[in-house]
Amino acid sequence: MMKRILIICLALIVFSSIKAQEAFLPINFSALEKKVKKSNEEIADSKKAANPSTWVRRGEIMLSVYDVDLEQINEGMTQTNLKLFYKDPVVSTEEINGKQYEVYSYERIKFYFDKKALVMWNRTKSAYENSLEETYNSLKKASELDQAGKYTEKILEDFNKLKNQLKRHGINNYYSGNKENALKDFEMVLAINKLPALKGETDTLMIQYSGIIARELNHIEKAIEHYKELAAIDNQPNTYLQIKEDYLKLQDTISAISTMEKAFKIYPDTLNIVANLVDLYIRTNKISDGLNTIEIAINSNPQKGEFYYWKGRLQLNAIDDERITKALESYNKAISLSPDLYYAYYDIGFIYFLQGQDLFTRAGDEKDLKIRENMVEVATGHFEKALPSLEKSLELNTINIDIRKETLATLKRVYYKLQMMDKYNDVSEKLKNL
Repeated sequence: MMKRILIICLALIVFSSIKAQEAFLPINFSALEKKVKKSNEEIADSKKAANPSTWVRRGEIMLSVYDVDLEQINEGMTQTNLKLFYKDPVVSTEEINGKQYEVYSYERIKFYFDKKALVMWNRTKSAYENSLEETYNSLKKASELDQAGKYTEKILEDFNKLKNQLKRHGINNYYSGNKENALKDFEMVLAINKLPALKGETDTLMIQYSGIIARELNHIEKAIEHYKELAAIDNQPNTYLQIKEDYLKLQDTISAISTMEKAFKIYPDTLNIVANLVDLYIRTNKISDGLNTIEIAINSNPQKGEFYYWKGRLQLNAIDDERITKALESYNKAISLSPDLYYAYYDIGFIYFLQGQDLFTRAGDEKDLKIRENMVEVATGHFEKALPSLEKSLELNTINIDIRKETLATLKRVYYKLQMMDKYNDVSEKLKNL
């Protein structure tokens, strides 16, 4: 959903920048072909090719090459509106990725409609292939040759037109399923912004969307590059979380931890940052680092129950004879401050369940009847202690299906061991219906 929202926002930006014309005068395709041919001859002439005006003119010709048949087109337009500007098409249907589209075909382009709204197009004939890339190369060449700055304003204006065309083309490529080409289009926008003529202009939406598409294509290193660039421009906690996830996909836990440590310095009070960093410390057995981090967070936020929960998780994984006692203390502190922490209740209940389970298992191997009976009695006490917390977790948890499933499975075993068969049957049924 977020990806679609980004694309729609981008489309609105692009199409709102296209100025409406008072009268629709379509570009003369034959005349444009002649201009392209003449421009090809000019750049082949060494004297003319040394003149920046030759390349400015070529860039503008290429801008027109892209605009052919798209002058009055915008995403979502109806078939009726399309035919107001273009003659009657050849109408057919076409299946793409398992979906049927109604297609309006013209001499050089095909328009695809879904529920009578235009969603994409496919150009079948062009006056110059790869006109967008050629526009970029031509304007870049013009800028390099224009030492006197005579064409600076015109080159800048044309680069901005090109950026809108690239965004538009990228959107169309994305909806057409050509994600590689969409990424290429968006990254060219970013390349233009880095040119001296643009004076370091930034486009956070382009950077973000390039990162999203790179991740969809499994170009993880490239996604990281884009999100690092985004973090440097527009610091947001979620950006660091995305970078961390990408590093984990590369199995680079060192860089993932480094990323979250950097984020923690900027956002020491943000739960997601603290939780993700502590979780990484637990995964990599850096418990001491995790405890130092959580103490900093708690000292700054002593009323935040979630931080005590993560302290409990760390203590539970520490090499400490008192680790269970300490963890339970932290978990109980967490729910005293934040009574709705269903996962803290679950952990408390699960600790008591494991203690009881361990004793029941060992009791089964004990030959001394009196000792065995005593062990079973203590184990039963642990199971009874587990019940209120597990039941409270189930009551509070309406969103996390995985933990809810684990809670029901644990309750099922506890109810069975305590011979609470009505409740056992109830949770068994709930498990089936999940």
